[in-house]
Parts: sequence; structure tokens; C-alpha cells
Amino acid sequence: MLSRKLVLAAALLASSLLPAAAQDYPVTTRDVMGREVTIPAQPERIVTTSPSAIELLYAAGGTAIARSSTALGVPGAEDLVDIGNAYSPSVELIVQQAPDLIIADAALQAQLAGMLGGLGAPVLYVGALRYADIPASLRLIGSVIGTAETAEAAAVDAETVAAEVEASVAALTPAKTLVLVAGRDGTLSVALNDSFIGDLVRIAGGDNVAADIPQNGPIPGFAVVSPETIVETDPDVILVVVPGNTGGPSIGAMVAQMLPMLRAVQESRVHEIDLETFLQNPGPRAVAGLPELAKLLHPELP
Repeated sequence: MLSRKLVLAAALLASSLLPAAAQDYPVTTRDVMGREVTIPAQPERIVTTSPSAIELLYAAGGTAIARSSTALGVPGAEDLVDIGNAYSPSVELIVQQAPDLIIADAALQAQLAGMLGGLGAPVLYVGALRYADIPASLRLIGSVIGTAETAEAAAVDAETVAAEVEASVAALTPAKTLVLVAGRDGTLSVALNDSFIGDLVRIAGGDNVAADIPQNGPIPGFAVVSPETIVETDPDVILVVVPGNTGGPSIGAMVAQMLPMLRAVQESRVHEIDLETFLQNPGPRAVAGLPELAKLLHPELP
């Protein structure tokens, strides 16, 4: 198998040999929501409306003039205009920036398409509902902002990491895995297969023991469960994600105390995983997070 560096070098060489048609304007494409989008000229004033959107933009070689309030994961983010919460960005603040491109989040902001589309600038939806959406979004962004080579290198990097992880766990017994999301109100939800983290667990060599639990609750890809349901799944590994700053004791420790009969608890395999990487900001961070996830599920990996 080719090394990661060789694969990246080959991708850069291939992209350099392609015609620069994507840099000729106007550019018409389809975004990840299947919407036809036309960008009339080279974007110079890009507004991003979520943390995932801005991190994908920067990974693809672009920059923004504005961001959502919690989008602080790119260089110089503090100096960008804050347009408010990603769930309800300020129309007034977006318009004030006179954007020539708005990059929005398909996983988080699909319901805002009508509102954003009325602000006088093209709206490009990107985002990651699955890991494979990361390289797809990177290539999409690169094709419309004139950074196709940089975006292609980042996309190939993401694909190479996933392929290497899948190859490393292919001969191993899948780890029975449960992903728990602890709510501020004390509720516990589990990630289903059609969530972003559920897809990462599959790639990393996990067997999601919540796969057959019916979807319920307000968040697509997750189901609210009782402690009794968790006991029935009896996973080998429990991955705990804690939204928000609870300011309290470790949720992983609380789960272990509440459910001491579980195999994962008895074998000390309850792990708290990064909130932004695996839940809040699905995107480029997962490229580095995926190998770490594989090692949690398969500690025998080098």
C-alpha cells in the first residue's frame, strides 16, 4: 500500500495537471443538499454560519470575513465579525458584511435555506452527516473559491486516513460500542448508525450496539434511552460525549457508578471523547480524531 505522503503527492500532481475550469466564473455547481448554486465571480467576502462551515472552508484553502459565535477553531477567528449563534444567525449582521458568498451547514442549518437565500448572495451548503462528506465538502468548496489544489490535497488526506484506519481494523473482531450523549437535563441519548459519530465508529472497527434502537427525540441520528436499555446492550466500550460545560463531576465516572454491572465499566473501557470533534463540529477535526477513536475501540493497535 502506498504511504500517506506518496498518496498526497500523487493527488497534488494530478490536481496540478487538471484544467483550471473551476476558477473560471461564473461557476455553477450543486451543493451537498442538491441545490444548484451559481457563483458569479471570485468570492472575496465569504461569510460562514457555523463552526463546521468555517473549518471546512479554511481546510480547503479559503478564509472568511465573518463567523458564528462559537466558531473559534481557525487562525484569527477572534478577529472575524461574529454573526451570532449558528442556530439563529443575525440577518442584519450578515447583510452588513456585504458577502459575495455565504457558506452554511447542511447538518445544522437546512431549515435556514429560505432565509439565507434572500440575503443577496449565493448560499453554498456544506457539512458532514457522514465521514465521506468531509472530502466531498472540501472539493466542493475548492471548486468554487479557486483553491482546487489545496482542497484536493486535504480531501485525499481525509480519504487516506479513513482507508488506513479501515485496513488496520479489518482483521479484528468489531468492538461492541455504545456512544452516550449526556444531556444537561440528565437524559441519556445514544448515537445511531446514521449519525456522524455512528459512521466514525463503523470506520474505526466498532459494532454499534444501539443500531436497532428506534429513532426518537429531537435530534436526528440519536435516541433517548433509559439506564435499563443501556444495561441490555452491555457494550465492550462506552464512548461518552458531554454537550456544554456541566461544571460537575466526570460524566464517564457517573455512568460507571450508575451502571457497575456493564462489561465496559468492569474492564475500565468508558471513555469521554471530544465534544467538538465528534458531535458539535463534524468536519476536518475528525481526520485526526478517527485514528484516536480506533485505538479506543482496539487498544491492541500500535
